[in-house]
Amino acid sequence: MALHVFMFVFLLVVCLLLSLVLLWHLDWFPVRPSSLRGGAKRPTLHRLLKPRTPDDCPACRLVSPPSSGGGPTPQPVRPWCEVKSRRGAPKRIDTQGLACPNRACLYFTNTDAHMHALVGDGKHGQIERIQTFRCQACHTTFSARRNTPLYRVKTPSQQIGMVLSALAEGLDPSAAERVFGYQQATITTWLTRAGGHAHILHERFFCHLHLPHLQLDELRTRLRCASLVLWLWLAIDPRTKILPVLQLGPRTQHMAHRVIHSLRQLLALDCLPLFTSNGLNLYFYALTAHFGHWLPVGRRERKVRRWQVAAGLIYGQVKTCYRRRRLLRISCVMRLGTEIDLTVALQR
Repeated sequence: MALHVFMFVFLLVVCLLLSLVLLWHLDWFPVRPSSLRGGAKRPTLHRLLKPRTPDDCPACRLVSPPSSGGGPTPQPVRPWCEVKSRRGAPKRIDTQGLACPNRACLYFTNTDAHMHALVGDGKHGQIERIQTFRCQACHTTFSARRNTPLYRVKTPSQQIGMVLSALAEGLDPSAAERVFGYQQATITTWLTRAGGHAHILHERFFCHLHLPHLQLDELRTRLRCASLVLWLWLAIDPRTKILPVLQLGPRTQHMAHRVIHSLRQLLALDCLPLFTSNGLNLYFYALTAHFGHWLPVGRRERKVRRWQVAAGLIYGQVKTCYRRRRLLRISCVMRLGTEIDLTVALQR
């Protein structure tokens, strides 16, 4: 009888120990020794990221050209010198760089003096004589200061230039009020209009850039009296310290597409820079959506596609490697027909 009791207790203890070992391996216990954590090496997880297309970018979908329909094609605009009569006084005022502001006019946004129908139509103004122009096609008149910070301003332009120059050198608007005698609200209005015009000029001339290397990064910041976390996305050229893109937004894929889309609009068509980042996979999806496309390879029945880095490149491939759910390296190797090797890398 005692032997049977001993065997029963022994089997019960063995089953209890096996259950504890099984629960230990299944991570049922919240606390585990640090030595066992570090000693157990998990196999490296290799995952391949799938390149994206311009259809994945919301901005690219908005600016994509509509499908060609059966509508009539617009007729080419004839030069006004061929349309007008030979009678009349010859043209004496140069209108190169100016265009008719009427959207219904055939010469709208046409700045060629040999094409549009602009002529001088006198001057106006008591303090400064301002030139007036007239379109002979639609009979629209406008001032030479239209769409400029000096439009409909009565103060002499030299005084406004002196005030804005002092503000650009660091003078406070309240101090400028005491120095020049103009009200602070008026000076603020001049500064706001000049800033808006400078932004338009920046977008006009800051384009078609050739930047060989760009660093992509996002900075985390938080307001003093708010719990909202803000991310500052930027792209910087480490050689010239140029910041072509600087935007504020959340750390999402939509924001990454927006940043790379803005960067693609500023770069030249044949510019393919070297990209480096902190390994965020959002950059990979955004870059492949704007700097590459898919090409069919092989037979039609197989339906195999290969991602090509950019138009005109012979070969392109993407290599990715993951470890502990963190992107370590993404490289795109491209070979040009001129035997020049370029590498676009997103590395740690």
